[in-house]
Amino acid sequence: MKVSFTLCTKNGGERLRTCLAHIEAMDADPEMELFLVDNGSDDGVSYPLLQEFAANSRFDARVRQTMTPGNSAGRNIALAEATGDVHIFIDDDCYADPQLVREWQRIFAARPGLGFAAGMVKRYDHRYSGLGCVETPHERPLAAGKFVPRGFIQGSNMAFRRQCLIDAGDFDERLGAGTPYAGEEWDLCLRASRAGWAGGYFPEPKVAHDHRRAYSVSRERLLYYDLGGGVVYAKNTLTRSWIQTLRGFGRDMVKLLCSDRERFFTLMRGYSTYLLTLRHN
Repeated sequence: MKVSFTLCTKNGGERLRTCLAHIEAMDADPEMELFLVDNGSDDGVSYPLLQEFAANSRFDARVRQTMTPGNSAGRNIALAEATGDVHIFIDDDCYADPQLVREWQRIFAARPGLGFAAGMVKRYDHRYSGLGCVETPHERPLAAGKFVPRGFIQGSNMAFRRQCLIDAGDFDERLGAGTPYAGEEWDLCLRASRAGWAGGYFPEPKVAHDHRRAYSVSRERLLYYDLGGGVVYAKNTLTRSWIQTLRGFGRDMVKLLCSDRERFFTLMRGYSTYLLTLRHN
């Protein structure tokens, strides 16, 4: 089972160097396609570092660059070239477990109907917030056609079957890190489920997330996720799965209304923003 592996970065700093070192140390076939996409770094370090790494890597490493803001634009560049049966994505502040690729290969080989999946995202340093980390030790399957809950998929460790990506389409470049709205991976998985693919969370493929966000900063990030969540809810309300989407949106709103009014109104603002300004873009 051939693998494509994509890493997007912008001004990755020393964490990018560590991330690349972990990628090189993975147990994976040299034929693995490794896409290293620079999303317009201006630090004078990240892009040359990718080029240096690719020149010396044992993998089929290819450096690409885009000035279009956001991870989605970078990932779509990789998707246009990728030929692997399975495509793995991690972030530049995540450190891959040595068995990451082998575990994803095993999981997809054993489940022909599996189209999209998330793996474990461990907290690298417990002095920082656990936001964006998922350390659940139990597998969570998701049947094809079922609504994908918000937060089920984390872009810092996710994998897709090639045919699933073909059926679901590209990442929405209006969404994702580097744009005003989060949720590009969730949006893609909602489309994949509608296209007839099963999903799941599997704890065996692991990365360590070195995000270095203090608890005081994590609140701001959480609101960014909520704003994007509202956008994705609104976008998917205008599909044939609108009933499932509205049910999920309703549950989310009730939960936030009872626990956190600021987050509630941020989610609502994202929803209205899509309907009023983004729908026809």
